[in-house]
Amino acid sequence: MQTVLRSPRFEVVSHVCRHPRVDCGYSPGGEPARFIFTRRGAFGVHAGGRSCMARPGQAVLLRAGVEYRITHPDRDGCDCCTDVCMDESVLAELGVAGRAGPACQAFGHDLAFQQIHVELLLGLRRGALAGEADAALLDLFDRLLQARQPVRLRPAALARRVARVEEAILARVGENLEVDALAALAGCSPFHLCRIFRAVTGLSLRQFRLQQRLGAALGRLGEGEDDLAALACDLGFYSHSHMTEAFRRALGRSPRQLREDLRCSDLRHLRARLRAPSRAAAR
Repeated sequence: MQTVLRSPRFEVVSHVCRHPRVDCGYSPGGEPARFIFTRRGAFGVHAGGRSCMARPGQAVLLRAGVEYRITHPDRDGCDCCTDVCMDESVLAELGVAGRAGPACQAFGHDLAFQQIHVELLLGLRRGALAGEADAALLDLFDRLLQARQPVRLRPAALARRVARVEEAILARVGENLEVDALAALAGCSPFHLCRIFRAVTGLSLRQFRLQQRLGAALGRLGEGEDDLAALACDLGFYSHSHMTEAFRRALGRSPRQLREDLRCSDLRHLRARLRAPSRAAAR
């Protein structure tokens, strides 16, 4: 656990959680509201009778003071996330309902926003004035809330089926699990699984798996991953060139270029990009 910013309005903490996990699983409450942004891996957040998956492509808001429980689909894996804690006045400024809202809430986002989150963390680690850091965080949340991809609400039984499939993919994101095996987990035919998965998540099974792989790869590029061929293999790409092409299609940059961009993260330039509506992640 590393605190990278402490200001009157925000506290930003980077977490790395590996097996064997210690002091990870349950909080009795009393903590401030927080947004959780996942850089690598995935974990479930359960609070107030609701469950959200903190993973690349989905941020999670936890309300102030709520009791919550954490679960890990990949028990032996590594989860890396950024907690942005804030007081209620910040939530009000962002236009997000206070304590009356759900205990936990998911906010979908795209790979460009994932890149912005990783860049922001790296910029904070390099040191910044509190005022500049707070302004960058407010711009980040403004971007998230304006461009968020709605997390679809479906009947509980349907959502549970899809959640089992999501967790199976997230636990073995580097593997190409057969649709038949995933359908068996959901208790339906492969054709029906494809239909309900897209209805609940807005993504096909292939798109969801690719989103997780690219999101995890971005997180590791931010950590300075050197062996790109090994990274591609570890995350289930057929080759380094396959991963490179996927990144070029999604972000217009190769993994090597993105790694260099992340090494040069600068909050001032990041804020300028956040404020340019048509070029959120362009360079």
